[in-house]
Amino acid sequence: MFAVKGWKVDPSTLTKQTEVFRSAKALEKAEDKADKTRKRKRRQDAGTVSEVDLGKQWERHVEGKRGTGANSGTVGVRERKKAKKEPATETGQGAEQVVEDAVAEVSATAPAASEKKSKKKRKASAPSNDATVTPPAAASKAQPPPPSSTAASAKLTPMQSAMRQKLISARFRHLNQTLYTAPSAEAQALFTSDPKMFEDYHAGFRQQVDVWPENPVDTFISTIRQRAKIPQPSRAAKAKGVEGAGLTHLPTTKGTCIIADLGCGDARLARTLTTSNETSSLNLKLHSFDLHSPSKYVVKADISSLPLEDNSVDVAIFCLALMGTNWISFIEEAYRILHWKGELWVAEIKSRFGRVGKKGKVVEHSVGSKRKAAALAKVKESKKKETDGQNEDAVLRMEVDGVEPAVQQETDVSAFVEVLKKRGFVLREGEESVDLGNKMFVKMEFIKAAAPSKGKGAKQEETGRERKPMHAQKKFLDEQKEEEITTEDEAKVLKPCLYKIR
Repeated sequence: MFAVKGWKVDPSTLTKQTEVFRSAKALEKAEDKADKTRKRKRRQDAGTVSEVDLGKQWERHVEGKRGTGANSGTVGVRERKKAKKEPATETGQGAEQVVEDAVAEVSATAPAASEKKSKKKRKASAPSNDATVTPPAAASKAQPPPPSSTAASAKLTPMQSAMRQKLISARFRHLNQTLYTAPSAEAQALFTSDPKMFEDYHAGFRQQVDVWPENPVDTFISTIRQRAKIPQPSRAAKAKGVEGAGLTHLPTTKGTCIIADLGCGDARLARTLTTSNETSSLNLKLHSFDLHSPSKYVVKADISSLPLEDNSVDVAIFCLALMGTNWISFIEEAYRILHWKGELWVAEIKSRFGRVGKKGKVVEHSVGSKRKAAALAKVKESKKKETDGQNEDAVLRMEVDGVEPAVQQETDVSAFVEVLKKRGFVLREGEESVDLGNKMFVKMEFIKAAAPSKGKGAKQEETGRERKPMHAQKKFLDEQKEEEITTEDEAKVLKPCLYKIR
């Protein structure tokens, strides 16, 4: 002890320190050791099971009796299982016999307990005896139907549905451009190898039709209905050629009008007239052909080679179907299957034709136009002077007199009409048979009324053609003009539908 100034302690109260002094580290170690020793210790004799302990455990856990001894319930679950599997041998033969009997009783009661549990499970899962058992048919009816594809598509968000529509449109544009820039044989092989492409194409086509102001197929259906109801002219009127202008009766064969829809797609024309039972009431017989057959109304065929006999059809229809690079062979095949004075109906997009002001220029980049570039330049200069004067007069009339100039039609179908004329088709009623009223489509009606000067039909007549005398033959320049325009150049009269790469 040491003295502290100001403090005073009675020495009698002080005791001598007997505990050994320990540092702070030693104290921490002692505390850690004490914490470890606080853990619950297992009994030393837990591994050994006596005869008495086994009996108490049996009474408590198997027979359901409460133990009264001090050691009742001290043996754990693991020890009981171990005792059942490996009975102790230290207690002699008597203990062994007791253990064996206990194990036998446990094994005998275990299946009974498991059977009770399984019965309870079956009872819970099975319906009650009082309830009526539903037949399998009623159970199948009660089940909800599987979700349809439309329901799955209806769950799409607005953004997902818009993206899906864009993908369908992109697929349609790709296939549409392929059909326009390839011959019909390649297109047929494409759809034969993968028929789903045909479905994808027409799914996109129907999406395009929804935004059109008018579908050309519907106008053809209404024309058939109107003209089929008109009575046929008498034989005397036919002999005199006195037939009313405008709408006339459809051409018929033995009282029935045979119509061939070439490039029909999903056969909307045949399906509409057949389901409404108008084929019998209007005396119609319909043939529908396309590169793939999606329904019972369509016959799979290449339009350039149809499975029909010569002179067996009254009306042939091309509704947005002149698509391949060999579309002129479609026209020649239509001439083959049509009767004399049979009709050819054509509907095409305006953008595929030339523009007004290019009359006389049958084909772009043709050989003849290149050879006569100088002469054409002079003609253009003279025409430019004339148009400049006309434009000045039109401006003066509009500004001074207030007269607005008439809107001129932009589409020029003269080159197309000329190509069909060489294949034996002429306009049914002249220029009135060309309908430019729709802002998107051109509709034309032709008649098989001339001998073809070019194509398949012309080759058969060349052998029987007699040679004309020298003075009646055409000049060399005229023959050169005809030879300059080949079939490939004529096919360029209809432009393919090409799309910009996005």
